[in-house]
Amino acid sequence: MDWSVISIIMYTNKIFTLLQIADSIFPIGAYTQSNGLETYVQNGIVKDSKSAKKYLWNMLSYGIMYTDALALKLSYECTQKKDIEGLKNLDNMLYALKAPKEIKSGSAKMCGRFLKLVEKFEKKDMLLKYHELIRNNECFGQHSIVFGMFCSEYGIDKDESISAYLYNIASCIVNNCVKLIPLGQVEGQIILYESSELLKDMLEKINCLSSDDLGRCTIGFDIRAMQHENLYSRLYMS
Repeated sequence: MDWSVISIIMYTNKIFTLLQIADSIFPIGAYTQSNGLETYVQNGIVKDSKSAKKYLWNMLSYGIMYTDALALKLSYECTQKKDIEGLKNLDNMLYALKAPKEIKSGSAKMCGRFLKLVEKFEKKDMLLKYHELIRNNECFGQHSIVFGMFCSEYGIDKDESISAYLYNIASCIVNNCVKLIPLGQVEGQIILYESSELLKDMLEKINCLSSDDLGRCTIGFDIRAMQHENLYSRLYMS
């Protein structure tokens, strides 16, 4: 078989694998997390299409970019270098930077489910080591970190990995808005479509960031996430 054809097949397989782990129905419990959005909706702050889009863009630009998305990039790079100490430090730092208890635990639970599931695909050295560190209480486990590690171990392009993760986060937020506000499905898809340029800009910025940029302050998001556990009624776990 021609090597160009083999290369195309291998690339296609990697894309399908990336789409699988970034799919909202990938069974790790992502659908149970609102990351404080439920508090915003119950307080009447996020209440329509305009405020939902503002929430999404601010959460991505000031929160996700400097925490989970950047951690994904850094974990990808550490995995390529087989830098297990770097991954341990990143795990502990990211856990510490997430102030709300529900967000810490939610990400850790998703990470644990992710690891158990993908170990049934193939046994990958760095993923197995990370899982062992979590079992030994040397790491807490974070979904964005294990996502980046998985992509690195499976030879998936770094930019494509970050892009898929960003889209997954945006899609989950929009779907949560559709359920909680509620919004129409069409309104939600328009918001998601209009966010494509923002996601592209975020990818470019993330590639210029380092570990020194981890954890920009997002007090408002943190407070709403902390208030979530005391809401009168809840659909989500965070």
